Amino acid sequence: MALLEIAETHVLQRCTRCNSNNHSALESLEVGVARREDVDDGLVQLPPCSSCRSSEFLIRAAEGAPEHPAPGSFGHLHRLLVGHLHAELVQRGRLHRALKPKGGTAPQVVTQPLTQEARERWFPRGLRIEMSTDE
Repeated sequence: MALLEIAETHVLQRCTRCNSNNHSALESLEVGVARREDVDDGLVQLPPCSSCRSSEFLIRAAEGAPEHPAPGSFGHLHRLLVGHLHAELVQRGRLHRALKPKGGTAPQVVTQPLTQEARERWFPRGLRIEMSTDE
């Protein structure tokens, strides 16, 4: 699902399969997806689409990943929003239980929140991707 907007209490996403828009409360999302004994802290599982029940994941860009080749494109803006959402969820403590602190020590989860400069440059009207009618 394409992440289109991050609001204070929810996100707006578009289902890749059926193109419907879905709102998901931030409190319903968490960082980390378990696969057997491992938890991938770079993933955020989205709730199933309300129309077609499709399940999708957001994947944060890896630490040290090269700059996006097309600054300002949908892909670039989406990558920035996903990184920021991931950081916001970590800050709010919305972590898979295997990533939560045990005995006072917390595993380090890499975050990539947007800088103020990036917000002003790429998202001057808020954390949303403005979609043209042909997208």
